[in-house]
Amino acid sequence: MEDPCDLEMSALCLFLLLHSVASAIELHVPDAPVIGLLGEDVVLPCWFSPPTGFSLRELSLFWKLTTFQQVHAFTLGQEQLENQDPDFINRTLLFPEELSVGNMSLRLRGVRLSDEGIFTCFVNVENSSSAAVRLQVAAPFSKPVLHLEPSESLKPGDKVTMTCHTYHGYPEVELVWQDGRGHNLTENVTTAQVANEKGLFHVQSTVVVTLETSDTYTCLVYHPVLRDVTQSSVTVTGQHLSFPPIALWVTVGLCVCLLGLLVALACVCRKQLKQTCEEEQAEAGDEEVEENGELKTGNIVTLIYPLCIAPVSLRSTVLIVLLLL
Repeated sequence: MEDPCDLEMSALCLFLLLHSVASAIELHVPDAPVIGLLGEDVVLPCWFSPPTGFSLRELSLFWKLTTFQQVHAFTLGQEQLENQDPDFINRTLLFPEELSVGNMSLRLRGVRLSDEGIFTCFVNVENSSSAAVRLQVAAPFSKPVLHLEPSESLKPGDKVTMTCHTYHGYPEVELVWQDGRGHNLTENVTTAQVANEKGLFHVQSTVVVTLETSDTYTCLVYHPVLRDVTQSSVTVTGQHLSFPPIALWVTVGLCVCLLGLLVALACVCRKQLKQTCEEEQAEAGDEEVEENGELKTGNIVTLIYPLCIAPVSLRSTVLIVLLLL
């Protein structure tokens, strides 16, 4: 027994052939591909200007995919879905209230990757015509995630591997690395795009860079269909970079030496001050009182004497402060 689908296809071809000599009606479809987001609904536009006195019983409308799968059919004033391909059952809708004004567009529910391709709108009203609409399926990628390896004990001049991951998108994308000056990094870059069992892509890219004192690295993902860019950046600063071990020990050693020098100077100054204080105290008895009651000496007793009679702890503190200043 012959397949009903083959009979219908043969009838459609014969139907178009018989009407090829007649002037074809003009169907309007978009020139650019129609973008359908994965899992969402999409409308495939197709329309024409119907003749005067047009009746839906005169209309024959078929939507088919490139593979000749029957997507939707409308004849004799009603939908004919007996031979609809199983992939499109309960997923297609016309616009019944707008058929009479020439709107032959098709709504497709829950777009799948397998829907991608060229859909053809066949229309006959007194004469026939057809037009193709290309459906491009797209799925946005996740925000890129960056990793550093190694991520600790880094110092300027070290080589580090940066990895950028982005998931669950379609179709393949263009991934670019940039430094903080906006220059593309093209050396030591490896990028792989692998489709999972659902046909969605996981993109992984690595780049090896030589660290500077501070810099920002950015992973940019360009979606060719949605024409958008998602990106993530990492700034390598003090939280990632550390002093080399040798430089750290040299710094600690210098600090210890400086502290020791300050202590030694404080001890010498304290001893010298003590000796000076004793000498000044011995000479204090020779001070003469001027007529205005002020003290008069031939040395610096009046300047240093208060420090000499101060407690030892206070004198040490004053000496250290003077040395630091």
